[in-house]
Amino acid sequence: MPSHIYFDFFGTLVRYDPSILPSAFNAPLEFARRASARVGQAEADALWTRAWDELDSAAHRSGRECSMLQIASRYWELLGSPTIREGELARLVREYLAVWSAQVAPAAAVRSCLQDLYADHVLSVVSNTHDAALVPRLLRELQLDTYFDRVFTSIELGWRKPHRQIFRMVLDAHGIAAQDAVFVGDNWDADIRGPQAVGMRACYVGVRERGREPVSLAQLPGVVRGA
Repeated sequence: MPSHIYFDFFGTLVRYDPSILPSAFNAPLEFARRASARVGQAEADALWTRAWDELDSAAHRSGRECSMLQIASRYWELLGSPTIREGELARLVREYLAVWSAQVAPAAAVRSCLQDLYADHVLSVVSNTHDAALVPRLLRELQLDTYFDRVFTSIELGWRKPHRQIFRMVLDAHGIAAQDAVFVGDNWDADIRGPQAVGMRACYVGVRERGREPVSLAQLPGVVRGA
């Protein structure tokens, strides 16, 4: 039986809206207004999307993670680099993430699953994220943090899933071999093929598709122990 279980966060432990456009308070638009940039909501949304797509696509190609501050800085450049007060970019990131993460909620059966596996496994989170504080904050707010030994984020490690290096780094952090670990996630490339490439076993909890049969979190403890 494996000794360590690594969980993806978004889409695995929690439900969330993956859209990058604000659904309530529009932090990018408010930032533009404070900077006296002459843009409306549609243009602000388009520039925010462009900034995000440019950096996220580059990160996907290279495997090296980009930060929310870099995305915010690129958005500011696309606005024409207007004069802003010190700390305005950090404020944009803070306000944007506050709104974006407000609807994040625990996945079905996540608490019973974690409580079960916590009894005889070391549990950790390995998440692609552009902000180092976001996942630990959400774990605390959702009262899931006590189950986890470590939280590994792509922005802190520098590499993002499915690059092999991020999986090697988390295994090295625990001093274990790939055969001692199981990875659990909802993204086929990042959470299944990625860890399998370094020799880890992986459990898919995403959407059922042809050739991709998922297990539920309620089923996961039995699947892990039945290996």
